[in-house]
Amino acid sequence: MDATTRTAPAEPVLYRPEPVAPLVPAVTLPYLSPVPVQGAVEAQTPDGHRVWLLLSRIEPTGPAAPGAPSPPAVPTWAKTTAVLSLALSGSSVLAAYALNLFAEGLAELVAALVLLAKFAFVLVLVLGLVVIVAAVTRRKTDDGSVTASATSTATARGFLAKATATATATASK
Repeated sequence: MDATTRTAPAEPVLYRPEPVAPLVPAVTLPYLSPVPVQGAVEAQTPDGHRVWLLLSRIEPTGPAAPGAPSPPAVPTWAKTTAVLSLALSGSSVLAAYALNLFAEGLAELVAALVLLAKFAFVLVLVLGLVVIVAAVTRRKTDDGSVTASATSTATARGFLAKATATATATASK
């Protein structure tokens, strides 16, 4: 395809959405109701509308009365236990998730190890039988005694001395 055959728009196409009209009035007051509500107080707005305001009654807070008992403090061990129980439960969840991920791989590994153990067991049995058969056949064919002897001599020369050692070994059956 030739690059000159393609046409591009002269100007880029821009999407300009129309603004959405708000559904609520621009000025709203909290706890304002256009209909009567139980526990609300009737009021009139600056533009002349009647509305009902829900007043919340907040009791004053301050220091407790001297005769009132203070609430018991939470022991330090309870706070520590709460923090550690959260960490322990998180660790338990992560460990369970990891076991779930690696369960298939662990199953394959166990199967391979079982196969290797079976192979080693069969190999030990075969080698044991070979050793037993060799020992039995050697006893049957061996009727005389054999004696072997070997002698070795070693000489070492140092800066001021010379040493010679001789060793003889004899084996008989």
